[in-house]
Amino acid sequence: MGHRMFIRIGLLLFVLLVWALPAAAYDENVVDIKGTVFAVDEDAKGVTAVSILDAAGEEFFVVHDAVGDQLLKLVDKNVKATGVINVGADGKKKMKIHKFELFAT
Repeated sequence: MGHRMFIRIGLLLFVLLVWALPAAAYDENVVDIKGTVFAVDEDAKGVTAVSILDAAGEEFFVVHDAVGDQLLKLVDKNVKATGVINVGADGKKKMKIHKFELFAT
């Protein structure tokens, strides 16, 4: 009976560890950037894609989702954005925005 309990506790700890590791890794990749929103693409209806250009000249292309698409209306505005940056196969930095706020220069 003691051996079975040890196995059950070990399995429970393993499951908890596997469940917690992705969350910890995700939190480590969250960054803040400050920069200006620029239109990257537009059509007859208006701006369809934007990027954020920081003071060092790095460009971060904003991922299309509910939060990122709010930046489509903020072209030429300065923002502080919090999110996760991934580098695509094309070498472009793409940022999934979690939250953002306007700031004055």
